[in-house]
Amino acid sequence: MFDYGKLQDPEFFKEHVLPAHSDHICYPNEELLRRGENPYRCSLNGVWKFSYARNLSECVKDFESPETDCAGWADIRVPAHIQMEGYDIPAYVNVQYPWDGHEQIWAGEIPTRFNPVASYVKYFTVPQPMKGMPLFISFQGVESGMALWLNGHYVGYSEDSFTPSDFELTDYVQDGENKLAVRVFKWTSGSWTEDQDFFRFSGIFRDVFLYTRPKVHIGDLKIKTLLDDSYTKAKLSIETTGCGNGSVCVQLSESRLAEYQLADLLEKGNQPTGGAVLAQAEFDLSNGAGALTIPVSGFRLWSAEKPNLYELLLTVR
Repeated sequence: MFDYGKLQDPEFFKEHVLPAHSDHICYPNEELLRRGENPYRCSLNGVWKFSYARNLSECVKDFESPETDCAGWADIRVPAHIQMEGYDIPAYVNVQYPWDGHEQIWAGEIPTRFNPVASYVKYFTVPQPMKGMPLFISFQGVESGMALWLNGHYVGYSEDSFTPSDFELTDYVQDGENKLAVRVFKWTSGSWTEDQDFFRFSGIFRDVFLYTRPKVHIGDLKIKTLLDDSYTKAKLSIETTGCGNGSVCVQLSESRLAEYQLADLLEKGNQPTGGAVLAQAEFDLSNGAGALTIPVSGFRLWSAEKPNLYELLLTVR
């Protein structure tokens, strides 16, 4: 059960949120990667059912319950701030707190008379390629605090407004239709530490998507490109964490040419080749963990005038 009283606890800012990780995307195979088709991901952006309340006491009770019918609720776009969708109003304040002059509260407390609460509901079925696999959800940005339920089960809470918050749904997902419920609070105890000159908004304002992963998977990836003193040789260092045992093939190659590079080649009467491999190696995974350092030479440095890019492809087996 979610304890609404914790909204006033400054030491409570997340619960059951998965550890932060790199934002790389995994595809089942290279062909789907090149085509930009990914059955391991499913966007939940679009129209959600929505209910607005001026404060917590006016919210629809037990809205997360599967027995609560939300079909007659209003519609709202996701992603979007509710203030840009006809609810509440955007407010710009600088040195004062947004509730100053409206409600007298102490540090750590939250306004109770006017503290807009947005209740979202999304019905979905698990895509066929994801069935029988672990299921996760990612909220790329929710302001300021959010509590999450699936099929009436409390999943978790997060106040990391401008950082992605991921949760695992595997234990609560069911065959057929699933009911995803999110309650978003405009001001939490953390709002006391966020006072600066910016517009106050609230809501699910960035992408939301479901995703899964295979049994052998790199969940977090750390990459370093270490140049020597002459800036002509480098070492490519890779560290991974994740799950399962297997191996990884690493390939570093030239990326597609930037416009300025293409223009230079054509001006000199040359045709672009591109895609040349600079380095290639392989390393083992043990419970998803592995590391590799390989030398790299023959590269072009990056600069603002000539932003040379390279592509690193990891193939997990």
